[in-house]
Amino acid sequence: MEKYSEPERIYAYQYKSVSHSLFDKVFRYWLNYAFRFIPPAMSANLLSMTGNLGSWFALILLVVLGDRVDLPHHRIVFALASFSVFFYHTVDNLDGRQAKRAGSCGPLGEFVDHWFDSFNVFFFPLGAIAAFPVIPLSWGIAIIILAGIADWLALREVMKTNVMYFGPVSTDEGIFVYWALLFFISILGYDFWAAPLPGIGIPPIGIVVFGVGLNFIYQIFRVLITYRFMGLREILVESLYYIPIILWIVATAPVLGERFALISGLLAIGFTGSRHVGDLLRVRLTGLALPRFYPDLAICLLFMLSVLFVNAIILPLPAWLLLFPMVVLFVDTAHALVLQFMRTVRRVYECLGVTLFGTSPERAVAVEPVIQK
Repeated sequence: MEKYSEPERIYAYQYKSVSHSLFDKVFRYWLNYAFRFIPPAMSANLLSMTGNLGSWFALILLVVLGDRVDLPHHRIVFALASFSVFFYHTVDNLDGRQAKRAGSCGPLGEFVDHWFDSFNVFFFPLGAIAAFPVIPLSWGIAIIILAGIADWLALREVMKTNVMYFGPVSTDEGIFVYWALLFFISILGYDFWAAPLPGIGIPPIGIVVFGVGLNFIYQIFRVLITYRFMGLREILVESLYYIPIILWIVATAPVLGERFALISGLLAIGFTGSRHVGDLLRVRLTGLALPRFYPDLAICLLFMLSVLFVNAIILPLPAWLLLFPMVVLFVDTAHALVLQFMRTVRRVYECLGVTLFGTSPERAVAVEPVIQK
């Protein structure tokens, strides 16, 4: 049974988006044109969910084919991935306009938008990591963890201020850099980005990933310092959940293959972070009491540690048994995320009469006429 610390919070919903994004000043001309093709009657949430198909497709494409340099038309893989991310980026900027046009702005629309964005936060760097095994394992782990923490803190800031702030260099710029990077990989070729640069020994893709990591660190410390390290304790607790997964990556890499172990582990870290972000969104939007402990997650991770302990101390285990705890973790996390989504949809419907793909005008929430990001 879920507990709500502020059950009336959903009726006092407020949200404002303030954007000083430099890229947005140019991108808006394309958005104004593209918005003409959105059917007026289309649900904003359906539009948002459709756009996310682009980011999911790009990740799958890069994980499966990104490092297959033996393919005769390998550059097409990155061209398709670039177009898919561009499609997502466009639609992600149009769902708020559609919600405003349809008069359906409210807590459910913000939840759907930011809940899916919590996946994209780690999907994008993971795509580059999967496509370029030249990126060190430790860098990959650090980037995905930093991405999750930065996203959690950004939404914690929104919970405190009811304002989503986009600075001159924001997520819009970050997504633009990603799809532009994929496009230029298709133009300049894979080898150009993967080959170490003379004198420094780091490939161009490594420099890009390192820059992304620095940006995440900057965003983390900006929020922590601005709000006097608000949320630091929660971040430290959340980080404890990642330790068994990191140990699993390191321990299973020699048996399962470094690339397979790394991608599996990073997906587990990313989806675990998304679960925390989803609950934080529900705290702000529906008044849910913030969970301090996840018993099911703890059990899965203890099981993972037990298998690793047996493998390291008692006797080497077969590959399938080493993989089994990760499968259990994926199933549990997927189940938790689905429940999280459905319970939020049900809560909004029970309180406001608003459905996932529609709205009840007489009970819709009044919000400032601003564009959801």
